[in-house]
Amino acid sequence: MAQPSEEAGASRPQPDTSMRDLGALAIAISLFAMAVLIAWDASSYPFRRSYAQFGPEIFPYIVAAGIAIFAALTVWLALREDGFPKRAAMAWAPVLWITGAIAVEFVLLTVGSGFVIASGTLFGFAARGLGRKPIWFTIFVGIVLSALLYLLFRHGLGLSLPAGPPERIIDGFFRR
Repeated sequence: MAQPSEEAGASRPQPDTSMRDLGALAIAISLFAMAVLIAWDASSYPFRRSYAQFGPEIFPYIVAAGIAIFAALTVWLALREDGFPKRAAMAWAPVLWITGAIAVEFVLLTVGSGFVIASGTLFGFAARGLGRKPIWFTIFVGIVLSALLYLLFRHGLGLSLPAGPPERIIDGFFRR
């Protein structure tokens, strides 16, 4: 009996020539859009000439070009058969924790809790979403870190941050 020839493709499945990775293509489109947005925004910067023939306005264009290169590479890898490894199924719990963290921070800032509590809660919820437990401890660590950042930004750099009760207590120590 004659065996089917492997060269004829009888025993091997034909490779799929359709789009390889639609998720990666969506990421590439987003990267291209971000590059265009950065370049468009940079075009509105004031143009300053110096002895170097360019000023700080060149850096957004460099960033936009880098992002566009990454977008092109992402398209190239998405269309290759062996481009990206297969991804695991989406884990929704971390996404919901982190999305909820952003929403809770927004609400806390809106009601006037201030930078320290809002950012500490954001830190705690995000850490919980990434697997750290217990949540009360992650929020406590976030509040301590946020208080240190508040000290650095407000009293070290002179930046204005949303103030709530903890910030007023911290500022009271520096007014004496």
